[in-house]
Amino acid sequence: MSSNSSDEVWLVIDSLTFGGIETHVLELAKGLKQFQVPVTVLFLCTYPQRQLLVEKLEANQIPTKHLDGDGNSYFKTLLHLVRMHRPALLHAHGYKASITTKLIRLLTGVRQISTYHAGETPSGKVWLYDFIDRFTSFVSNHSIAVSDKIAEKLVSRTVCFNNFIDTRETQHSKGTQIAFVGRLSHEKGPDRFIELANANSLLKFDIYGSGVLEDELKQLATDNVRFHGHQNNMNAIWPNVGVLVICSRYEGLPMTALEAMARSIPVFSLKVGNMPSLINHQTNGYLVNSMDELGLVLTNFLSQDEKQTAQLKQQAVETIEQSFSQSAVIPQILELYFHSTQSDCQIEK
Repeated sequence: MSSNSSDEVWLVIDSLTFGGIETHVLELAKGLKQFQVPVTVLFLCTYPQRQLLVEKLEANQIPTKHLDGDGNSYFKTLLHLVRMHRPALLHAHGYKASITTKLIRLLTGVRQISTYHAGETPSGKVWLYDFIDRFTSFVSNHSIAVSDKIAEKLVSRTVCFNNFIDTRETQHSKGTQIAFVGRLSHEKGPDRFIELANANSLLKFDIYGSGVLEDELKQLATDNVRFHGHQNNMNAIWPNVGVLVICSRYEGLPMTALEAMARSIPVFSLKVGNMPSLINHQTNGYLVNSMDELGLVLTNFLSQDEKQTAQLKQQAVETIEQSFSQSAVIPQILELYFHSTQSDCQIEK
C-alpha cells in the first residue's frame, strides 16, 4: 500500500471460506496485476480459521491487509487509510464490504464500485443486510452484477461483466469423472445431482464440496456416489474430471463452469442465471430445461467416442479464451475503473 496511490485499486471483502466470490476476487487481483495495475486486497475481519484467499493472494505476491487489527474497528481503519492514501477506488465484494465502502464513499468522496454476486435471496439477518446493500446501490459510482438476473434486483443502473479466469497455465483434462463442484446448499442443487446418480446406477458420480446439506445428501446417496469434501486446491482435481454438472436453482455465472471449459471438460447445465450466455447447446456444452433432459444428453454423450466429442471440447476452450479470460475481460473493467466519465451515483445528480 503506497503512500501516494492515486492509481491503486483496493479490493475489499469479508472472507472466511473459499467460494465463488473469493475465486472471483483472486482472479480479479491476478488480472489487475497482470495488467500492471497496483492492487491490494483488504479483509474486513480476521478469523481464527485459516483464510485460504489470503494464502492464494500471497502466493501470487499480491498485497493483503486486515482492517480490524490494533484494537480498531475495520470501518475506522478503512476510513483512516482512505483519507491518508487516497486510492483510485474501492471495489467491494459481498454485502458487508459493499455497505461499508459506500459509507466510506459518503464521508470521503472516494470512487467506489460494488460487485453483486448472489442470485438467491438470503434469510434471517443476512436478508436485511442484503436488502440494504441492494437498495443503496445508487450511492456507488458504478454497480457490477455477474448476471442479468442479479442486475434486475438492483435499484440503479448496473453493468454486467463476464466472470473470467486466468487461462495461461490451464491444461486439458483427460479425466472421466462425472462431477459436481460447489457448496452443498439448496440453491446449488446437490440433491438434484444425487437424484441423477440414483437414476444412473451403472455410472459413478463424484461430489467436491461441503455445506449444510452434506449429512442429508450422504443418507440419500447410493453406492455410486463419492463425497470428496471441500477442496483447497481444485487445480489438482480437474485432471480427474471428465464432465461437470451444474444443477443450481439460482446461479450467476459460476467460476467452476469456466474452469472446466478452459480445461476442455464439457459442462452439462440447467438453464439458470447467465449460463445461456456461456453455453451454446451442443456446440460448446449442453444447456437443458430439466434434470430429466440433462440425464438423457449426458448418457448420449458418454456413449460417443473421443473423436465425436473433440470438436465440442475445443469449442469450449475457445469460448473461454475469447470471452471469459483475463485478457478478454480485464480491459473492460479497467475502462470502467479509470476511463468512464459517467457515474451512476444518484447522489451526485
